[in-house]
Amino acid sequence: MPNKILIFLVLSLGYQTLTAQDLVDCTYLLEDAREAYDAGMVELVPELLLECIESEGLTGESRKEAYKLVINSYLFDYLPGEADSLMDGFVDEFPEYRAENSDPQEFVFLLDAHLRALGINPDQLPGDTVVVAAGDTTSGLLNRRRITKGAGEFGNSLGIMVGSALSLPQTVERYSVGNPATDESHFGLLPGVMVGADANLILNRRLEASFGLLYSLTRFSYSATPLTFTTYRYVEAQHQLLLPLSMVYKFNPDDRRMCYYLRGGVVPGYLFHASGRGTRSYEASLDDLVVEKTDITESRRPFNLNILQPVNHHER
Repeated sequence: MPNKILIFLVLSLGYQTLTAQDLVDCTYLLEDAREAYDAGMVELVPELLLECIESEGLTGESRKEAYKLVINSYLFDYLPGEADSLMDGFVDEFPEYRAENSDPQEFVFLLDAHLRALGINPDQLPGDTVVVAAGDTTSGLLNRRRITKGAGEFGNSLGIMVGSALSLPQTVERYSVGNPATDESHFGLLPGVMVGADANLILNRRLEASFGLLYSLTRFSYSATPLTFTTYRYVEAQHQLLLPLSMVYKFNPDDRRMCYYLRGGVVPGYLFHASGRGTRSYEASLDDLVVEKTDITESRRPFNLNILQPVNHHER
């Protein structure tokens, strides 16, 4: 009998030691998972935390955070089935949890859907049965609308671009049949058009890749008075195919109201057609000399490369 009691005590002590060791290990794994998530390596988070969730190696707020990290990682990694399955366990264990401002929209929608499936109003705080003033009754709903505004912003996107294009050339070195110093000349803006498709690919929480294919028509004018008795006006049109390629880095991807980002890239362009036409006017004559539209593609450089590097912000 004493031997049996001794064996039981040894086994119990060993179990408690293993349980405590598992808790310590899972605490370290949670820290590693948090760093991996912040670095955008979301595919590592489930490998680090799933076993801790299933074995109950974490408790309290740490367990809640582990659930959220894995669910958000699944959502960012385009694994909605796994995220939905794990949300079942999260809501069962934490039915009182309500979406916070720092939660991504996809997490908010998934959480709200599971709460409604259990007959729980996601806009009502747990145990909140107090009737509030009429002016405050919509505050919870408005806050939730702010949280869920802009759904799908973390998903890949494909769209059509239609807009106007303006081009204003600058003179590098003056040439003229008269005195270049006294030649009154200037470039003018003319409306153009730009149309095409643009796609955005989400790489991780902070990085996006963007590429597109655009047709651009740019037009400009040039007017000059090389001599006192004559003036002329020239209009040029350029037809290009543009291939904008850029990367976006988000400085604060978890901010639900304002996201600051840096976009950098290149825009290769191919000029496949250019034309020009002009009119020369004489002071002593009523008849203008008109040069009809002429193909000048061969006199223009076909390939161009522009640098894209704006700093911007996106309000949500």
